[in-house]
Amino acid sequence: MHCNLTRGHVPVHASRSPGSPVVGHLEQGGAANWFVTEMKGETYRDGAAENNWWASTQADNGRWGWTPEVYFAGGGNYEDDAGLLMPGSYTCANTCAPVPFWAR
Repeated sequence: MHCNLTRGHVPVHASRSPGSPVVGHLEQGGAANWFVTEMKGETYRDGAAENNWWASTQADNGRWGWTPEVYFAGGGNYEDDAGLLMPGSYTCANTCAPVPFWAR
């Protein structure tokens, strides 16, 4: 699913923690970026915005990881993205790849 980002050069972390290594970035903001699923993690802060929801994605360098939803346009602090699936409800009717092991 494509989700609008508030800016470009958004970090993609190895895990759902702000202290985890950054494995890549999503260089373009707006609706150019896609995400697979979401899960709660540690709180991430960016100015006055904060959120503990993280979305799985593939960074522009091809590495998989987690983007803090604090960079998603719209919504308030600590709100999940209503359109993203949670791993327990993930389904593609056998038409897409399985959720990566780190997203289970």
